Parts: sequence; C-alpha cells; structure tokens
Amino acid sequence: MSKNKANSLIYEQPDEAIAIASKLLTTEKKVDDMADLYMIISNAYIAKKNNDSSFFYNLKAKNLIAKTNLTSTKLKILNSIAVQYQQMELYEEALKILDEAQVTTDKLSDKIPLFFYNTAFINNTRGIIYRNQANSNLALQKLKMAVENFKKLPLDKKNAANLSIAYHNMASCYLDLSQLQQALTYFAEAKNYAQKYDDAILIAYNLKGEGEVFFLTNQHSEALKALYLAEKRAEPFSDLVLNSEIYNLLANTNLAINNIQQFQYYNQKYAQILKILENDELKSFNRYANAQDLDQKAIAEKIKKQFNLYNWLTIILTIFLVGFLIKKILNLRKNNYRRKRIIENLTIIEKVE
Repeated sequence: MSKNKANSLIYEQPDEAIAIASKLLTTEKKVDDMADLYMIISNAYIAKKNNDSSFFYNLKAKNLIAKTNLTSTKLKILNSIAVQYQQMELYEEALKILDEAQVTTDKLSDKIPLFFYNTAFINNTRGIIYRNQANSNLALQKLKMAVENFKKLPLDKKNAANLSIAYHNMASCYLDLSQLQQALTYFAEAKNYAQKYDDAILIAYNLKGEGEVFFLTNQHSEALKALYLAEKRAEPFSDLVLNSEIYNLLANTNLAINNIQQFQYYNQKYAQILKILENDELKSFNRYANAQDLDQKAIAEKIKKQFNLYNWLTIILTIFLVGFLIKKILNLRKNNYRRKRIIENLTIIEKVE
C-alpha cells in the first residue's frame, strides 16, 4: 500500500484511493508527503464530484504551502485549489490562484517537464473557466496551448488522460459554438486518447459528448447507442455530474422518440442527482464562507495585535520624549541659574573695584 498506488486509483477507484491515503496520513510526518496525501484525497472526492469533502482536504493542503520548500508541491497545491474553485464556479478566485501558479511556473526552466506540465495544466483550467463564462473562442486558444504543452511530455497513462480532457473541453467549446461536426471530431479524438489506456471514465465522458451531438442532429438511434454505453462505462465511478448529464440526455432522447416510460425513468434519476448536487454545492459554499470568515478573523486579530503593539510603542516613546524634554528643561533652568549667579558675582566684583 503506497502513495503511488492511491494516486493511480483516483479516477478509476476513488473510494479505494481515499482509504489508502487516509491510512497513510495516520503515520506520515513529512510536510510534502502529507500535502500529496491530502491532495490525493481531495482529487478523489473531485472524481466523485463531492465538492464539499474535496474542499475540506484542499484547505488542509493549503495550510501547508508556507511549510514546503518544494516548488513542485506548491504548484500541486495551487493547481488543486484552482480546480476546486473552478468546479465551485468561483471563477475569480480560481483565476487568482492560477495567476499565482503561473508566476511560480515562469520561474522554472522552460525546458523541463515540470514547466510543460504546469503551463499545460494552467491553460487547460483557464480554458474550462473561459468556456463556462461563455467565451468559447478565448477558451479554445487556452486549450490549444494546453494540448501543445501536454504533447511535449511522454505519452503515459496520466498524459493520455490529460490530452483526452483537453480535447474533450475543446469539443465542448465547439458544441457551444454550434459547430457540431468539429465537436464530434474532437470528442472522437478525446475518446481515442482515453482508449489508449482503457480509461473508462473518460471514455464515458466522450461517449456522452458524442451522444449529445447525435441528439442535437436528430440522430436518435445513434444518440441512444452512445448514451447507453456511456451509462454502462460510468456506472462504477459514482460521478454525479456525468451521471446527471447522461440521465438528462437519455430522458430527452427517449422523449423525442415517444418512449414515455424510459423518459420518466431517466428524468426521475436526473432529478434525484440534481438534489444531491444542490445540497453538496450548498455545503461547499458554507465551508468556503467559513474559511473566508476565519481568514478575515485572523487578519483582524493580526491587525489588533499590531495596533496594540503600536500603542505600547507610542506610550513608551511618549514617556521617553517627555522624560527627555523634562531633563532638557531642568538642565536649561540649571544653566540659566548658573549664568545668573555668575553675572551677579561679576556685578558685585565690579562694584567693589
């Protein structure tokens, strides 16, 4: 049982990844390894689309940023938090974190894998955000930069997944722009990368994308074929967002061909997941609000301590100045008195002479 094992199971068996990482955390003492384990748990919850639990562990990782000396660990934490904010639709917060990650990335040599990966990751995440902000053209620019940098890395399982995700996001942009043939082409490309290592969850996402294109072009038979296969592929993962999208499309497609029984079945499943997602989103925002409140309290407490320190310094300085002035005044009076006595003595001497 190892960290690498947990990391490899994040998307295929997120519950197992969480169990392994949680057990390792009970004995781990190294800051960077602790941060890695928190992020594994957080990412596994993201894979399950459980934003509240994911955010909880991201906050734990975030608290370790100041304690780590490794740039790679800092970037992992920043990237994880950025994705979290993006999924919570806190886009301005996500973009701020990505800016910070970009500054750190730009300090790296532009010829090493860590630079390529983070440049790609940051642009991919920006692309997702811009697409969600209805700016698909700008999103496509960022996603193409992501693909360009991912392709500079070896095509292992992780990078094949990253390329699949980037192409999937590009396909979604073309879908938003109503360029359906382009969308279908890129969903197929994304599926191709997912199939290189039989990545079932990514295959499911892209089958769902193809099903949506077929539905929009009234190819209902093809749509149902892709969507039923997507449902089967997605079943082991408990991905609430993906399942909700599949169920919604299956409901609408069955309605389009007057299969009312299947429409009602999938529409009910869609409604049930929506309720779960809404509750989870509310919990996430409450946790975010509490975290922000704690940050503000910490800032206020710091300001209060600084203010108290300044007050004491002011009092001490004032006492010192008053003491200095009193001493000065007394010295002046003493000197004046001496001068007066000298003058009086000189006057007496002059009179005697």
